Amino acid sequence: MDTRTQVVSWLWAISPLVTLGLATPVTFLWAAQRVRSRHYVVATIVYTALVVVGFIVPDEDVTTILWCTAWLAGTAHALAFRSAVFAPATQETAMEEAADAARDRRALRAQARRLAADDPGLARELGIGRPDVQRNFDDGGLIDVNSVPAEVLQRLPGMTAELAQRVVQVRESRGPYTSVDELSVFAELPPDLADRLGPYFLFLGA
Repeated sequence: MDTRTQVVSWLWAISPLVTLGLATPVTFLWAAQRVRSRHYVVATIVYTALVVVGFIVPDEDVTTILWCTAWLAGTAHALAFRSAVFAPATQETAMEEAADAARDRRALRAQARRLAADDPGLARELGIGRPDVQRNFDDGGLIDVNSVPAEVLQRLPGMTAELAQRVVQVRESRGPYTSVDELSVFAELPPDLADRLGPYFLFLGA
């Protein structure tokens, strides 16, 4: 761990101690969100129950036992698992996070496509498929082939400057494209490139 991470990890680990156990549920909830482990989810539930029941039970002796458990056991628990919670992400974890991000962007593209199909005017107003204009809408990386300049097309993986210029020139000479197949035929894109980029293409104004 770097120095900053070590400091944060120790602050996290002693938070049950300095708050007399009241912050123990929050401590492990944060760990559950960071590590996404069932272990910390269960710990959060258990410590939350201890603290909440400690407030409800009228017997002071029972309350003291419950709070002391959340306090001392929570502190020992946090100290024992401090390194695990703040360990650098493994390759598997990094891959899972990347996969989750890709799924999220896929869902955003699907949502944006539905909106564009239902209301093309609103889609244009929101800037769907237009990363070259200022907008407040995340469309998951869609590209409106019928609107974006060649510079935007050129940034796509596998799209050369020559291909991007050809896409724009054909669009200006014969009108908007209506599909990936039409784009591939008239702009003479390599079939494998058109198939690979197809999930990102949008055809507003067609």
